[in-house]
Amino acid sequence: MSLSLRAGICVVVLFAIWMLCIANFVLESFFTAPVEQLTRIVNSGEILVEFPLAFRRTWKTDIIYPPGSIDVSGGRVFLKPGKFVVSYKDKYYWVSEDFVIVDYADLTEIFNHPVIGGVRFLLTNGVYVASERDIDIFAGAVEGILADRSVLALVSYFDFENNVLLLRRGIRVKVMDWESLEVNRELLLQLENASDRSEYIFLSDGKLLRAR
Repeated sequence: MSLSLRAGICVVVLFAIWMLCIANFVLESFFTAPVEQLTRIVNSGEILVEFPLAFRRTWKTDIIYPPGSIDVSGGRVFLKPGKFVVSYKDKYYWVSEDFVIVDYADLTEIFNHPVIGGVRFLLTNGVYVASERDIDIFAGAVEGILADRSVLALVSYFDFENNVLLLRRGIRVKVMDWESLEVNRELLLQLENASDRSEYIFLSDGKLLRAR
């Protein structure tokens, strides 16, 4: 087969592929239209929401599910519930127990829940997931601390990046070991009636010391 014949065949193949792409684009444009799509969300209670559109072709319908949802078949998806409020890029969000952003947090929720900051997120498969390697240890400690209602009333802010805990009275606690703080969280109650705004250090051996 001559070189010129091979070149001619390649040109014909490329032209055919190009024409197929154009035809596909025309078909997509002509037969695709946005339509309302009702999706049943299974959460603490089952609610029917309109989310928000599907793209329907003559031969196929593409349903758009919320990011971070899990398909449980039957036209239903499960949304991970929000467990912690985080501050990220000057906005507030709810994150699930595995630190995936699942929803925005409004002002009333921010005032009524301690906020977690200093966590970085990566966009992965359409959802924002915490990029920190040891976030599980931190999350477990935070969950344990917040499970104690008497301690919960004291806490205002968890700073993951700087290992700092802020209390509502303005007291700053430098945390050397989050797991140890969870075990000894009752020590924070000693600061409930502190008369000043001193800085404290919580050591790995479970001791709470006044820094200044």
